[in-house]
Amino acid sequence: MEASQKNEVEINTDKNSNKLWEIADIFRDLVCNELRNLEPYERISLKGDYLFKIDSLPRFIVMVDEEASWSVSIELSNRNTEFKFVTDFGCPWNVTDENLMNVIEGSSRTTILTDSVTLYKILTGNLKAHKAFITGKVTIAGDLAAFLKMVSLLKKGGVKSKYESTFQT
Repeated sequence: MEASQKNEVEINTDKNSNKLWEIADIFRDLVCNELRNLEPYERISLKGDYLFKIDSLPRFIVMVDEEASWSVSIELSNRNTEFKFVTDFGCPWNVTDENLMNVIEGSSRTTILTDSVTLYKILTGNLKAHKAFITGKVTIAGDLAAFLKMVSLLKKGGVKSKYESTFQT
């Protein structure tokens, strides 16, 4: 299903690729920090790994348990045959190649799939996330209820897309 939003912004993903991942990293850090600020009883209901696949490739994982929330950034190696990854500074969990592959291959609680153009539009405020979901530009596989609860708690904590805030860069 193909849908568009009024005032769509044309972007060149090659030129904006670095900017996209900078914005995505800032947003990922913000999400993890806000999840850490939740009460343990709120985090326990979100416990699990949330895999974000962009352009069909795993790009990051948000890991949540009752103690905290951390993330893993994922990139394809130069040989395009294996993944390299970096965990957040201070992450208490020992993330191994095997753990990473288990999550990528299906053990995540929820997998969020989209393309880089849609992600860029959402993070820069040119597309509302719920509209991207309704039109099929973002797909959520797995525990939809847990993901929506996470979004609700993050919004309650003040996390907003640029579309919903007055802050613009």
